[in-house]
Amino acid sequence: MEGQKEEIRFCVTQLERQTRRPDRINVYLDHAFAFALSEEVFFKYPIHEGDELTESFINEVLLAEEKARAKAKALQYLSHHALSVKQLWEKLLAKDFSEWTIRQVIADLVRVGLLNDEAFAFSYVRSRLQQRPCAKRLLIWELKSKGISEEEAERIVESAYGPESEEEVARQLVLKKWKTKDPGNKKKITDFLFRRGFDWEVIQNVLHEILAFQDQEEIES
Repeated sequence: MEGQKEEIRFCVTQLERQTRRPDRINVYLDHAFAFALSEEVFFKYPIHEGDELTESFINEVLLAEEKARAKAKALQYLSHHALSVKQLWEKLLAKDFSEWTIRQVIADLVRVGLLNDEAFAFSYVRSRLQQRPCAKRLLIWELKSKGISEEEAERIVESAYGPESEEEVARQLVLKKWKTKDPGNKKKITDFLFRRGFDWEVIQNVLHEILAFQDQEEIES
């Protein structure tokens, strides 16, 4: 069209595999190094020596390359342990990937089931209750801090807790922690249960029961 500015073109003068990372290809434009591509992106956007690349094509290729790198990093994180969408977003953002790229990667991972907030939350709560049991409100707060909605967090915590009451969980915690020690130190027990998120009513009931049991043992002995 008359008056339309023609895009600048850059000539591909050399392609070479990196020595230390042979799965990456260096691209030289007009005899100068321009960028490197993963094999995945290189095969998706075939480039040959002698090709003339427009600026818009180069930008498209570089966006695809950034997405490939972000996806590889995301899969690396997920291979270590499960993450919520929010956690993965923050990790990728800390690696200086653009928000556009992160949204694309997260959408892809959610679509194929590798990223699932509900499954993550259930797994997190079950693990927490097995390894370091705590009160429901603390579990809900922890899930919310990881990007799970309050309504979803409450539903998942109630389901994972099952029929067991908070008093039963707190009681078992105290008995396990002080099984070989004197459980009579009210302040230590109180501070410990507070740190695990239990409210004052639960703590009072557990204290009363344990100390009453201890007094009874002393009388009988």
